[in-house]
Amino acid sequence: MKIGAQLFSLRKYLKDEAGYRRVFAAVRDMGAEVVQLSAGGGNLAVTAAQIASLSDEYGLPVCVTHSPVARIKDDLPRLAEEHLQFGCRSIGIGMMPKEYRTGKAADIRRFVDLLNITADKLAPYGMTVAYHNHGFEFRETDDGKPYDILIAETSPAVKFIPDTFWIKAAGCDISEYLAKLNGRVETVHFKDYGKIFVLPIFRAVGKGDIDFAAVTKQCEAIGVQYAVAELDLSPNPLKSMSFSLATMLRIREGMSAR
Repeated sequence: MKIGAQLFSLRKYLKDEAGYRRVFAAVRDMGAEVVQLSAGGGNLAVTAAQIASLSDEYGLPVCVTHSPVARIKDDLPRLAEEHLQFGCRSIGIGMMPKEYRTGKAADIRRFVDLLNITADKLAPYGMTVAYHNHGFEFRETDDGKPYDILIAETSPAVKFIPDTFWIKAAGCDISEYLAKLNGRVETVHFKDYGKIFVLPIFRAVGKGDIDFAAVTKQCEAIGVQYAVAELDLSPNPLKSMSFSLATMLRIREGMSAR
């Protein structure tokens, strides 16, 4: 399983090509083997060709993206071609749009339809779509948890990007959900969980309560290809990323030595 950096965590530095270059160099030196691209508002600030060049120069393949749902709906062929230009075969959705987040199972199933249709359309490109969770997917609707509906009713071609922090913050069991997703996960977001008083907080991997040695072992058992460090908020994003990657690499090395 390769270790990577979710560049959303470092978005404050990604204002132009020079910023991307500095970040690619930094995470490579931290030990990252892949990166994930996420575009806030759909603007990467660089072209697909520039990403391809940086990926090649720094030896950092793009394992998955988070791409705007509007483009997935209305501009999918061009979006797919851009991904193929920088060698990525997985188009991710970072969050379910508000129109589907009504608490009603019928609206979740409309999102299921979107995922299934998108997977069908991407198949000729040798690509697929992957969904990244937050916490709301684990709140009950009138017909069960949204995440359970997504798992049960999407095509096997639809992949998932489980986020360890959000599963735990929702009061659910990370191991249970990884087991449910066996064979349907290429990328997992490694993000630690802590609390200040009763409030959950994001932590760098190894600074919180999650047993990432156990998570790593299970990820490998279910066929996960990429463990990607993410931290939504940090006072020092580069320092947090460095700590997370060092922890993840140390866990992997310890498992290999057994």
